[in-house]
Amino acid sequence: MKEKQKLISVSAFGPYTPGLFARITTTIFEMKGNIVDVEENCRRGLFSIFLVVDFSASKHTITHIMAMLGAIQEESGTKIILDCYDEKVSFQPSQHESHLVTIIGVDQPGIIAKVSSLFHSYRITIEKCRMIARGAFFSMEVIIDTSTMIDTPEMSHDARIKKMKSDLRKLCTEIDQSVVIQSGNIYQRSKKLVVFDVESSLVQQASLKKFIKTINGGMPQANDNSGQKETLDDQMEMLIDNAKRLKGLSAEDLEKHVDILQLNPGTFELIKILKSMGFKIALLSSGFNFFIKKLFETAGVDYAFSNTLEIDETGMFTGNLEQPIITSDTKEELLEFIMQNENILREQVIAVGDGSKSSHFIKNVGLSIALNPENPSILTDGVLSNDQLLNILYCLGIPKEELNNYISE
Repeated sequence: MKEKQKLISVSAFGPYTPGLFARITTTIFEMKGNIVDVEENCRRGLFSIFLVVDFSASKHTITHIMAMLGAIQEESGTKIILDCYDEKVSFQPSQHESHLVTIIGVDQPGIIAKVSSLFHSYRITIEKCRMIARGAFFSMEVIIDTSTMIDTPEMSHDARIKKMKSDLRKLCTEIDQSVVIQSGNIYQRSKKLVVFDVESSLVQQASLKKFIKTINGGMPQANDNSGQKETLDDQMEMLIDNAKRLKGLSAEDLEKHVDILQLNPGTFELIKILKSMGFKIALLSSGFNFFIKKLFETAGVDYAFSNTLEIDETGMFTGNLEQPIITSDTKEELLEFIMQNENILREQVIAVGDGSKSSHFIKNVGLSIALNPENPSILTDGVLSNDQLLNILYCLGIPKEELNNYISE
């Protein structure tokens, strides 16, 4: 290496010593060094740091610089590795294609090995990996760079990335893990709004089916073909279509059945935590407003859209719905309204549903999460394979310790 370059890499690791970071960086500063890259971590009582330092403005020789930094190793007991750094490599423009991958599930041996092996098979660079939660429950966050991926004549670069994501989702399904993939600069944008499709994400499906069956059974002249409607989407549409059959019933007749509906575990905790973090919360529902109000009036949400049954002066249902009527097709329009009202970009929206017809709008946002989708290969950023809604917070990079603090508060 030429003396005038004076570019050095500094790596240090060992037991944490108070003030070690300051000691290393102060020594560099006193020798007129300029830190051009740095990454430091301190976890479980262990310390690690990597720096690239430009000493071109220093009058000290490389030998002296290395001796001064090496002396810190003797005093602290921390292992320090010094080496000359290739300036061309250091300052070469990089066309990174960053993706943030979050793995969530029950801990088991081999998760990291299998995931990293898949990345290696595509020649993808793992830039950073950190554990968010470990114990009976596991969550890992990995930043990968696909610009190093080896392409083939048979498949375009974008197609290779798409296939890699599909293979990663398939692998995580095989090892019973949920996975969320946030690509490009999208995951770095500040998210401001979280939108939930109520029926497909916040309400337990078994209780929703029971509720719909109970309501349909109580309708005068109930549709004899109702049993042919198998999916929840179909049943919800039928409930709206048959609203005219509710004519003559009172609000009390229907509201007494609201207790049938049960929320997924962690619903209120998740909403409160997101609110405390500064997020706006929106609920979109194709159901009737009387159960949306009862379920979420204490949650402090910012927007809640659902269908309203028209009531006459005697308190009886007229059989009509007030405008606007919320359907699977109008939820996209409602999302547009909220974004315009809050003056936010689509990339700043997190949407949660199951990706079915009732929540297809979630695919066109900054971060789309499908909760227990009927089709595991659905084209969303992530798939969560259980009803633990608090797992969504791991996708925002919140460590388990900090999550526990939010919950206790």
